[in-house]
Amino acid sequence: MSKGEGLTPINRVVGVLVKNERFNPTGTYSDRASSVIASYLLSSGAGKVRVRFEEDFTYSLAYYLDKVLQLEIVIDDPLSLDYSDIAVISRTESVVLDLDSGNLEGSYLSYINPLTIEGLKTISLEIYERGVNVERIVVPARTGFLALSIWKGFHDLEELGLDVPYEVAAVFVKGSVRFLPLEMGRFVKVFEIEGEEILRTLVKLWRRGFVVKPISALAFAVSDILGNSLAIVTMGFKSFTRTGPRNEGVRREIVQVLKSCGEATAYEVWKRLPVLTLRGIYKVLNSMEKSGELCTEIRSRGARKVKYYKPCQHQT
Repeated sequence: MSKGEGLTPINRVVGVLVKNERFNPTGTYSDRASSVIASYLLSSGAGKVRVRFEEDFTYSLAYYLDKVLQLEIVIDDPLSLDYSDIAVISRTESVVLDLDSGNLEGSYLSYINPLTIEGLKTISLEIYERGVNVERIVVPARTGFLALSIWKGFHDLEELGLDVPYEVAAVFVKGSVRFLPLEMGRFVKVFEIEGEEILRTLVKLWRRGFVVKPISALAFAVSDILGNSLAIVTMGFKSFTRTGPRNEGVRREIVQVLKSCGEATAYEVWKRLPVLTLRGIYKVLNSMEKSGELCTEIRSRGARKVKYYKPCQHQT
């Protein structure tokens, strides 16, 4: 079951070559895994599946399984959720939330499973097909599972007799608790980075107009230090502040989304640009409407009035 995941762009950002996974449907490489998992569940005839809440993976799976089967999300602590978690989870119709009472029957679908590897290793195949001329692929790591999946993709290519010139490097925060597969050290080179370097990288990118997830800053920082590398990241444009200048990158992305689909609601634009908050999308859209960049039309959708945005004719 594909919803347009994969084939994410490779470009240079502030001197570092990156493969940007934000361009997947929900803005995360987890979409690659969710596509394979959803296809398997659909073919197996499963009526529902249970997962523990794991932010990006849960968001992604909820998107792919929407109207396909029931997704039961088990929350350990409801106070750990914020409003954005609830907004994302509840936008799908087939999600059920439950608390971990300690006596729930049945097993959970874990992010770490063979189907996830099959989905994530498509990153390797895309890098190989593009013929990217670097020495290593640098991957941010909490568990090391993404790095292992990318290595597996390259290994599969080698078993087909192809020459794969890449080394895979997993980057952890120094002193962090790891859950590495025991055999991973034989295949993947491991780097550690200080928390201070992550902060410097986040600030450096922010000042250049980019927002990057802290976990992605691991890969970006090490790629910058080592050189001749491709970093796997999730990053987007910085939205404008109330007092600062408007960020043209965000506005260009919104126009591209609207041109590709003809018209869309603010919510539909947000689904395509999940690096921004829904509130942030509304602010940019309203600003673009006032400046004459976008035209709008209000229509009835059941008992609700919904505003649709599209580029004005003089802007196309």
